[in-house]
Amino acid sequence: MSPFKKRLNRVTALLEKHDVDSILVTKPQNVRYISGYTGEDACLLITPLKKYLITDERFALQAKKDVRDFSIVIAGSSLPDVITGLAGKAKIERIGFESSDLSYASYERIKSGVKGAEAVSVHGMIEAIRQVKDEAEIGLIRDSVNILENAVTYFRSILKPGLSENDLAARTEYFIRAASGEWASFELIVASGPNSAFPHARPGERLIRPNDMVLLDLGVSYEGYKSDLTRVFFLGKIDSERKRIYGIVREAQRRSIKAIKPGARISDIDKIARGFINGKGLGKRFGHALGHGIGLEVHESPSISSRNHAALKTGMVFTVEPAVYIPGWGGVRIEDMVLVTRKGCEVLTDDIDK
Repeated sequence: MSPFKKRLNRVTALLEKHDVDSILVTKPQNVRYISGYTGEDACLLITPLKKYLITDERFALQAKKDVRDFSIVIAGSSLPDVITGLAGKAKIERIGFESSDLSYASYERIKSGVKGAEAVSVHGMIEAIRQVKDEAEIGLIRDSVNILENAVTYFRSILKPGLSENDLAARTEYFIRAASGEWASFELIVASGPNSAFPHARPGERLIRPNDMVLLDLGVSYEGYKSDLTRVFFLGKIDSERKRIYGIVREAQRRSIKAIKPGARISDIDKIARGFINGKGLGKRFGHALGHGIGLEVHESPSISSRNHAALKTGMVFTVEPAVYIPGWGGVRIEDMVLVTRKGCEVLTDDIDK
């Protein structure tokens, strides 16, 4: 059985649990996850008996190439009108929809068009399934990490004083595209000196200087699946304060990763890293979550934060990225991707220089 068929079966099995007799899937990543469709402007209508992928003529060939377990419907009119027509034929009474993705205008048209049917939000239903990666997904994530490793090696080879942050980012993004035919999964962060104190710094015209500290945050998208990594590079002499801060962040990450295993509470993993940094008097300099799930989206469930008290499950893939940011001085963030295994975890990016 294909991975897409297995995922479709899991979604269908959840309809009763969410008290709906159908679901309209509109979020592009969820459409791809369930059906394998790689085009644009499509949605899925799933009932226990009928499964439709609805798109328009521009993507007809793509749909026929990608999709096996759905009836493909090419919309000659607007998607909401086609959806309401199919829903009416299926005699749907309660249709689930993705409230975080479907526009209010489309919701209103579908709600009014499906006579006698109730529209019910099933926000997060498919995202919850996606938290645990299957073997096919893990393989694609590993492929993405392999490309990422080459990109980091390339970045390190060109890093030198006199180049601007923009130049380094552009060259590295071009390398990813030229070497693999794939794309960076988000806008690269290259932040040097005091600019590295901004967690989401954008590359600018600042030139790299001798003895600079340079933060690189990049990811690669491979067949839809993302990778994400942050490294800090030191040029020339490393002063004692940089060594101290870097050592604190690295030790915080090591301790939290050591505690990752099935059943561990996510909030406890965050607490370990945050507690260590707090103990060094730098707690106020680490203001974001410890990490985030990663897969078809760079940021997806689960959030690795103090507010998430859920238990880790085998097959989850997420980042662990403690940090210390000091305005006017700079920032250190070390980010790796981990896979929860039956006995603990595997650091997927462990071979990439720290």
